[in-house]
Amino acid sequence: MATTSDSTVDVAANAWVMCSSALVLIMVPGLGYFYSGLSHHKNALVFLHLCMLSLAIVSLQWFLWGFSLAFSPTGGSFFGDGHYLGLRRVADQNTYTGTTVSTDVFCIFQCMFAAITAALPFGSAADRTRILPSLMFIVVWTTVVYDVVAYWVWAPNGWLHVRGYLDFAGGCPVEVVSGFSGLAFASFIGPRRQRIADEKPHNLGFVCLGTALLWFGWLGFNGGSALNSSRRAGMALLVTNISASSGGLAWMFWDFWNNGRKYSCVGFCLGAVAGLVAITPAAGFVEIWAGAIIGLVAGSVCRLVAAFVQSRRGLDDTLDVWAVHGVGGVLGNLLTGVFARGSIIALDTPDKVGGWLDQNYRQLGIQAYATLACATWAFVVTYVCFWVMDRVPGLHLRVKESHESLGLDLAQMGEYAYNYHRTATAASGETALDVSSAANEIALEPVDVGRV
Repeated sequence: MATTSDSTVDVAANAWVMCSSALVLIMVPGLGYFYSGLSHHKNALVFLHLCMLSLAIVSLQWFLWGFSLAFSPTGGSFFGDGHYLGLRRVADQNTYTGTTVSTDVFCIFQCMFAAITAALPFGSAADRTRILPSLMFIVVWTTVVYDVVAYWVWAPNGWLHVRGYLDFAGGCPVEVVSGFSGLAFASFIGPRRQRIADEKPHNLGFVCLGTALLWFGWLGFNGGSALNSSRRAGMALLVTNISASSGGLAWMFWDFWNNGRKYSCVGFCLGAVAGLVAITPAAGFVEIWAGAIIGLVAGSVCRLVAAFVQSRRGLDDTLDVWAVHGVGGVLGNLLTGVFARGSIIALDTPDKVGGWLDQNYRQLGIQAYATLACATWAFVVTYVCFWVMDRVPGLHLRVKESHESLGLDLAQMGEYAYNYHRTATAASGETALDVSSAANEIALEPVDVGRV
């Protein structure tokens, strides 16, 4: 994220970052619709619910200790301290260290990043995760994984920040971390018991709606990360849109070539998200043509990886979280080291060099070891969290086989995304759920709409 040395609040920058906070917030239900549409209809509501729960839980965690752990200006090289514990000093401090944005606005903007990131790994273990342990996981994972990596990358004293790692909007803290945490989730919890039946997206309208909301919000996600309203913020918006477009078209046309000359809607949406993921670390560093290349590479490579993972029966990355966010984040980080230009950085921060195109050949190495460190931390710590939680009474992650067959909407929530099953109660005139008929209905397979 871009910084300046001015300690005076820039009103225009503050206004833009406040608007960007709202744009990132809308990505949370956008992710819920995206995941819901890709999943089985009997698990459609649980994803929308989990995403909104992530927003609420992370907001409270951010207030109590999360912001302090992730963005304390007085911490060491690896971990934040209690400088902002309970958001103390936030109202008293004029601007956040190294920016022209007020600390309270900076805090809410970063809170939205944490909220959506915590929801992302659940797509790797779709259709088989209990809600109560999921809520506990959000608190623990945000604290020991997201907050730690965010501190490394963005806090003034973070070791990756000090070493010159380039990450404009969350290549490591958001994308690599969520993707490799998703890989750990899928590896630990195991594949679905009815994997073949559950591989068909049930609602492509939801997938398109979710993609549109994510794309819309991502303009604030990346554009707001400039922390000002400069030309660099405008360039970040531009390359974000270009990368999403080229990524979506690349995935769709690869599907067209390989899947019977059909123009896949799911393929376009997945490719657009892959393009958005890959441009995230690069948005404020690269030129427009490089944004198109990054999207093209991400759409092509992530599709290849997703197809490979889907062919492996032992690893069930259900909604391609690792393939899109993990692999896409790695690609974005590495390509930032290649395409970053000092001329783009100079739009708001002078005297900075880019990557290979500026003859700074060591930058790619910095990007690579930062990515490796963050991916390793995310995978190992997430796996350990699951291992410990699974041994605590009442916090085992996987649902019973009967609940998995029935569907999490009914088994875990007692509600439906689609109320097909209401019957009138003659005595009172009220309505009640006919659970037996619901269970029979849920057992039916949806229309085969196809999936990449």
